[in-house]
Amino acid sequence: MKKALAWVGTYIVAYIIQSSCLNLISLHGNNVNLLLLLTMSFSLTYGAKKGAFVGFCSGLLQDVASGSFLGVNTISQTIIGFVFGFMINKVYEKQFLLPLLASLVATTVNYLIWLVMLLLLDYKVDILMSCVHVLLWQLIYNFIFSYFVHKYVCWLKLKEFR
Repeated sequence: MKKALAWVGTYIVAYIIQSSCLNLISLHGNNVNLLLLLTMSFSLTYGAKKGAFVGFCSGLLQDVASGSFLGVNTISQTIIGFVFGFMINKVYEKQFLLPLLASLVATTVNYLIWLVMLLLLDYKVDILMSCVHVLLWQLIYNFIFSYFVHKYVCWLKLKEFR
C-alpha cells in the first residue's frame, strides 16, 4: 500500500515539475515529458499489465490537467506502457543504453499518435516542420532525462516501505 502511494505521489510530483519548473527550459514550447518517461521505465521494470494501467492513469492525469484533447495522452501512454512491458526480461537496473534508446522509441511513438490524432481531427499540420520543431526537441529532452528517471524507478522498485 505504501509503495502504491509512493508511485501515485511520484506521478503527481512529476506532473507538477513537468508543467511548472521544466517550462523554464522549454524551447519551441517543448519540454521533457516526465510522465511518459516514468510510464516507459515503470513498464520496463513491472511488465505489460501494470505498465498499461499506469500508462492509462498517467495519460488521463495529463489529459485532464492540461486541458488538451481528452484521451490522446491516455491512449498513447496506455499503448506505450503495454508494449514496453513486454521487454521486462530484457532490462536490468544497471543497464545504461536500453533506457536511453527506449526513451527515443517511446517519444517517437507518442509523437506519431499525436500527429495521427491531429490529422484525423482535420488539423493542418506541416509534418516536416513539426518533426523539426516538436519531435526533435522532445527527443533531445527525453533522452537527457531518461537515464535519471529510469534510475529513480529502479530505486523505488527496490525500496522497502515499513
